[in-house]
Amino acid sequence: MKLVVLGANGRTGGHVVRNALAAGDHVTAVVRSEASRLTFDHERLTVVIGDPCDPTVLTRVFRGQDAVISTLGGRRPTRHATAIYWRSAEAIVEAAQTAGLTSVAVTSTALLFPSGRLIDRLLTALVHNVVQSATRMEATLQRAGLDLTIARCGFLTDAAETGYRASVEALPQDGSSVSRRGLARFLVETIRNPAVGAGVYGVSAPLARRS
Repeated sequence: MKLVVLGANGRTGGHVVRNALAAGDHVTAVVRSEASRLTFDHERLTVVIGDPCDPTVLTRVFRGQDAVISTLGGRRPTRHATAIYWRSAEAIVEAAQTAGLTSVAVTSTALLFPSGRLIDRLLTALVHNVVQSATRMEATLQRAGLDLTIARCGFLTDAAETGYRASVEALPQDGSSVSRRGLARFLVETIRNPAVGAGVYGVSAPLARRS
């Protein structure tokens, strides 16, 4: 597979790149600047410097590719930072339609799942910019008629765990967090396996083993 990764130099995106290369894919990693280049090289890795919210840049990158995975997200819950969700989505749609690419996977937030829990309502209010921007992102991509996989997850951790659980349209039971390695593995395995099917998934860590 020929795969484009947006947010490739991020903490989740780097794991996506490594997983895809380990699976035998040819990866094109889009980074914003020379300073944000990946810290490793590979014969099947191409690094492109450009703005992932610029449809002209993405159109050029998407040509001849099979799929794109975006792990872009705001580093802070401000309106400006979280706007990258919907700005990148608009660029992805325009570029994908021009280049003829249809398979897209993105990361989003589990706060978009309906919940009656007080803690979820409080978190939604606390990070309302994240929720609003992620909602706009998902709506933009869904209207485009893409083969779209949305991975909604809760808290991301840097744990060494590479496993995950995934459920359609809901977080798995007691699934409040997932490691970045596990999320990356889900994204790569899902987009490489059309039999799984596109859709909205809740992604979380495996249940803790009982001693």
